[in-house]
Amino acid sequence: MSGPFDPLGSSGSGFEVYPEALRRATEDVFHAAGRLRDFANADIEGLRLGVHDVGMLGEQAGIIEAFNGMITELQEKSVRGFDRLFKLGDAMDKAADYYDAQDEDYYKRLRDLEKGGG
Repeated sequence: MSGPFDPLGSSGSGFEVYPEALRRATEDVFHAAGRLRDFANADIEGLRLGVHDVGMLGEQAGIIEAFNGMITELQEKSVRGFDRLFKLGDAMDKAADYYDAQDEDYYKRLRDLEKGGG
């Protein structure tokens, strides 16, 4: 194996990574994660039903339990989505750090070559 380790496996692939664009995308991912968290913790929490919402027949038919169970499931799935998006954003941020460091290293090498050749 030659050269430094590339966490995205892009060495020699012919594409360029722009760390600032990656960071902007990371911000969007974190924003989406926050929206999911808010949806789970605040937006749908108040939607739970009680006996007064569906009456005695609704209670006997199991509507309250079914509906509230659905709300709980939505919250759990939203929290899992938040966790996954947060991890994705974190990985994207680390990739941007890696490419920033790589760019800095290339800049230093180029500067050293210019000093040595001139």
